[in-house]
Amino acid sequence: MSQDPQKVLLWSEVFADHLDSKLPADTWGFEIGDGAGAGLVGWGNNELQYYTPESVKIDNNLFITAQREAPDSSLQCYYGAALWTSGKIHTAGKVGFKFGRIEIKAKLPSGIGTWPALWLLGANLLDGVAWPHCGEIDILENTGAFPFQVQGTIHGDGYFGEEGLTKIIQSSTPLSENFHNYAISWNEEYIEWFFDGESYNKITKSSVEEMGKPWPFSQEFYLIMNLAIGGWFAGDVDPKLEKAKLEVESIKYFSIDGVGELILHE
Repeated sequence: MSQDPQKVLLWSEVFADHLDSKLPADTWGFEIGDGAGAGLVGWGNNELQYYTPESVKIDNNLFITAQREAPDSSLQCYYGAALWTSGKIHTAGKVGFKFGRIEIKAKLPSGIGTWPALWLLGANLLDGVAWPHCGEIDILENTGAFPFQVQGTIHGDGYFGEEGLTKIIQSSTPLSENFHNYAISWNEEYIEWFFDGESYNKITKSSVEEMGKPWPFSQEFYLIMNLAIGGWFAGDVDPKLEKAKLEVESIKYFSIDGVGELILHE
């Protein structure tokens, strides 16, 4: 009889614990702007939002709020005055993860044109290894046009963008109605995706290498959470949409049967 894997909590972020309503600076950093400063105009996807730190707040839970801006907004995007502001936070250069299990309890926004994402990038991106060579693991992506849709994906050299290796399942209710647990378990040999504790996809290193593609996932990764608006993935934005919120209750990182390494940077 097989035994359940042993989970040991290595790190957690429970946002209700931050009584001062501020994100800890030793854990989180902010993206700012429309991506032009990073050489990714529209964040590489023709997205409409201008990221600001003010769009990210803690009020018991973490809220990332996308807000439609006035036509005369003083914030300038690649297309002119910013139509939207929103938030994007990451643990790059602060907290890293290698293998193990990451669980994020979140409630997704509603509204056509919203694009929430809970995802990881290879830490070697910070050392100059370009995307997609660094590797990307999407724990969860969704668009407001498909409110029941749960999607997990990996991107690497030769399988990125629309060619990412992915799977989609459907929730029984819209993901904006309740909190759900989005998770991956990850080791040297595979990445497995879970929705509310149920496995729905597993991609193995051997299957990718059999395609003649590299497997860039045996290294440190860092976590990103953001709410984009529009772009190639989310499509046109509902002209009546004024505001949307991604709400996150907690993030938990475990080792599984002793496999999993938390990396803290000074």
